Amino acid sequence: MARWLQLGLIATLGALSRPSHAAGLPPWELGMSRAQVTNFVDFGPYKTFTNGDLETFNGIFDGQKENVQFFFNDSGLHRIGVYLYEGTDLTAAASKWKECHETLARLYGSVETPGMTATAPTSTAALEEMASKAIARVTGGDRVQMAPERQPDKVFIYSSFWMSTDQGTDYYFLTIFFDPPHP
Repeated sequence: MARWLQLGLIATLGALSRPSHAAGLPPWELGMSRAQVTNFVDFGPYKTFTNGDLETFNGIFDGQKENVQFFFNDSGLHRIGVYLYEGTDLTAAASKWKECHETLARLYGSVETPGMTATAPTSTAALEEMASKAIARVTGGDRVQMAPERQPDKVFIYSSFWMSTDQGTDYYFLTIFFDPPHP
């Protein structure tokens, strides 16, 4: 019997990691309360920030365990962030940026990168060139964003790559956000 439960959990996690047209990142949906988010105990433990937002390091995105953060307002959950990279290694951050671009393209189709290029990269060399441009923009203080050209109906998905300096140390962040659809 325990074997069937294991297989059921594996199947559920696999289904949750596939792209969905739900309004969020399954199993979480935009508009949920904090209690509804934390009711998915298999993905906990959840950390609560001082402002009431939540985080778990056991969320699933594209079949991988990731740091997922939940942002709330008066209407409930209004943003989900999958933090793919947080650290001081620019080379590692840029590598994750390339992986993120490839993942978004595989899951959602063609990806646009405003201010970077008019067309999607068609080769590894073109993606490397885009990554070099992204590094230059991020280290220059810009945020580099990318998003699927065709968005799902119930959620707006985009990625942001940026740098923040704290006490003389540069930190790099790469996140995929799930927001309500833009009008």
